[in-house]
Formats: sequence, structure tokens, C-alpha cells
Amino acid sequence: MDMLTDFLNDFNNVLSALKAWWPVLAVATFLEILKPGKKSHWPTILSNIIYLPLGLAIGATALSSVIPFLEAYIPTDILQARKWAHTPIRQILLWIAYIAFFDFLYYWLHRAQHQIPFLWRYHMVHHSDVNTSATTVGRHHWLEEGFRFFIITAPLIFLMGGTKNMPLWVAILMSLNGIFMHWNVSFRFGILEKIIITPAYHRIHHSIEEHHYDRNFGVFTQMWDRIFLTRHLPSPEEFPVTGISGLSHIRSWALLLPWPIVLSERKSIPREAAKPHEAID
Repeated sequence: MDMLTDFLNDFNNVLSALKAWWPVLAVATFLEILKPGKKSHWPTILSNIIYLPLGLAIGATALSSVIPFLEAYIPTDILQARKWAHTPIRQILLWIAYIAFFDFLYYWLHRAQHQIPFLWRYHMVHHSDVNTSATTVGRHHWLEEGFRFFIITAPLIFLMGGTKNMPLWVAILMSLNGIFMHWNVSFRFGILEKIIITPAYHRIHHSIEEHHYDRNFGVFTQMWDRIFLTRHLPSPEEFPVTGISGLSHIRSWALLLPWPIVLSERKSIPREAAKPHEAID
């Protein structure tokens, strides 16, 4: 009963937090209809919209006691970055550095999610969208935040104090970036296509085409993909279909269990990062 109460409270908190987010998602989806990169796949879009607040609330409830307990044992801001950033200019530089650290750590977590079968079992929920769109940003297994804690959240707390007192512009940037990079539009963004994670660039990461496998893991910039040789710069016409091979029921409840069950056309799923994607109608 207490868990149900916690979930309902978390669900209300999530809905409140998403109030400013829904209009942005609505505009992004409307532009996907006007200028689509690929024809919209409405079953996944609708399921993503329904799942977004539910998944966040379930994850918050499941991790509500674990994460604070772990955070209490992490030394904070050993670099003394917050003390150093005592002027407006230094504050800006501090949060640019924070984004850079986040980008680096996310890159390696993202690679691990594709290379380690245990992590892929959860991350494949995100990749199971047969036509990646703005709503795909919320299509993550509700336990993924627990994995991110160890690779991203904890190191950033240790090094820089984490998200405490994060400026609004940083929070907005990090929130909108997820929508932007999954955007299913035909727009291209000039010189930025070679620098940041644009929709076309990230679409390669979700691609079903074999020559796109294990490419474009970055979340803010293409720098780490370039350095670690995982970069594939899409051509002007390159905007592939997305999905996962071997899954016969890509929107199944079985993928959202605490230990996701893969309903597969094969008896077992190999390391999907090696050859993960094939659209399923």
C-alpha cells in the first residue's frame, strides 16, 4: 500500500514536472507531420506518450530509497569547482565543463549498453521504436536511471557536485537535446551537422543498416565519436529506418519487466550491438 501511495505521489510529481515539456513535444511532433524524415509510426508515438510519465514514475518509486542512500556515501565536488565558480563567467564555464563531462561519461555508458548483453537487454527498449521520433526520448526502461547513476551521476557528484543548483538554461538544454536528437524531420542544420548531435546524425545510431552498427554514440557533440572512431557522418539523403532485429513483439509489456523478457523469433538474442536493428511491421 505504501508503494502504491509512493507511486501515485511520484506520478503526480512527474506530471507536474512535464507541464512545460508537453507543448514542446507537441510542436516537435507537429513538425514531424509537416516535414517528416520518415512517415510517422503512430502506434509507437502513442505508446511512447502514454509510457513517458508512467515509466518515469515507476523508476522514481523503484529507485527512491536506493539512490539517496548511495548518494549519501559519495564525496562531493572534490575538484572544488563550485567554490571556484564565484563569478557569472566562471559559473558559465563551470556548467559548460559539466556538460562536457556528462557528454564523455554518457558516450562510454552508451557504448557499454550496446556491448554488454545485460545492459543491452534494458537499453533495447529504447531502440525498439520502428521509426525513431521526438517521443522516443522517453522510451527508456524504467530501471535505466539506476545504471546511469553509477556511470554518470555518481562521478559527476564526486567531481563537480552533480546537478545541485543547476541553472535553468542548463536544465532546458539537457531536456530539449533529447527531443532534438531523436526528431523525425527532414531538416538539416548546415555546419552544425558536423559538430553536434543532430537528428540525422543520431538516426544513424538507431539505423537497421549494417554499415551503421556501433556508430554515433555521442549525446551532445560528435567529438568523442570522432576521437574513438565510432563516427559516421550521414550524407544529405541518409535518414534510415530504425528498429531491432529478432523481436516479434516490439511493444510488448514483457520488455518492461524488471528483467525484460525478449519475445524473439530465435531462441536467444546475441549481443545485439553487433547487429541489432531490423524493422518489424
